[in-house]
Amino acid sequence: MKITPGELYFVGEEDLINGTLTPLVKIGHVREKEDRTSEERAREHQTGNPRHLRVLHAQPSPAVREIEKVLHAEFAPRRIGGEWFHLPGADLEMAIERATVHIEEAKESWPALQASEDLKAKTSNGQSLTPDAAILGLHRRLLDVREQREAADSVRKQIRAALIKAMEEADQGSPYIRVKAPSKTFDKAGFETAHPKLAKRYTVETSSVIRRFDPSGLKGHVSDIQRDNPALFEHLAAVHKSLEAGDPTSVLHSQYLELLALRGPLDWEHNLLTAGLKTACQQYDEIADVCRWPSRVQIGSRTDTNSLKREEAEIYKQFLEERDGAREVVNDLGYRFPSG
Repeated sequence: MKITPGELYFVGEEDLINGTLTPLVKIGHVREKEDRTSEERAREHQTGNPRHLRVLHAQPSPAVREIEKVLHAEFAPRRIGGEWFHLPGADLEMAIERATVHIEEAKESWPALQASEDLKAKTSNGQSLTPDAAILGLHRRLLDVREQREAADSVRKQIRAALIKAMEEADQGSPYIRVKAPSKTFDKAGFETAHPKLAKRYTVETSSVIRRFDPSGLKGHVSDIQRDNPALFEHLAAVHKSLEAGDPTSVLHSQYLELLALRGPLDWEHNLLTAGLKTACQQYDEIADVCRWPSRVQIGSRTDTNSLKREEAEIYKQFLEERDGAREVVNDLGYRFPSG
């Protein structure tokens, strides 16, 4: 989780003739260390836009990138493309209100967010901490949130599979599935087999202290999603009905975007709860029956592909493997306005 502070902004389009605003709004951020303002960022985006861009709202924010991410998810059903959203009138006010809520949540959790980041580099002491009531409350809520996220992810995968199947059966492209560009990866094993001496020369030993956070009680925990998150429960039920009925892909894609809107706040809450438990754990190996966060020295090796590419370019190219681009669900409306 990136906790860098900055400024969250909402930029609107203003008609140059009559001064009216279009319903399109860009939700973005500038980081504090970038040493520039939201106004300057808007001027950068002005290039290529026939309308005047105006900052409608800007607000200082901790963890500004994470808050931008949760807003992009919450308003996914109104996401036109990129960082642009269809937010006329009251919808813009609601988006700004949601931003303010999340910023206040980040401010309240700021000590824990900072401490959890600092503790990642600390060596744990091999001891176990006995939890108090507050820690147990955080743990129970974290388990609830994790179960809700898993339920949402399961249905999201089912929608993706249905959209890909429909595209394959139609034997043509789909406006709801994006095929990413092919990627190239370096075949390390093949390189080491073909050129063992050269591989040894370009092998770099690595050593680092890592802490892996593992909550306890995941398998035995039972959450009542219908009670705790009725909106998610009802939406999951609606998606199941659509999948069983073979509803059109346009319906499934709309449901996918709605699912992102419900999933985003869960990710944000999960981050805050995890930071709280990490801070409570401090440098202990674990909090008994709540979580484990031990440190260990990880020793390994890697191939210095940058040096290999620079000094032995032809050999490097021989071991590049091209992989087909992944197929992913389009997470916006494809530059179409939302229906209704």
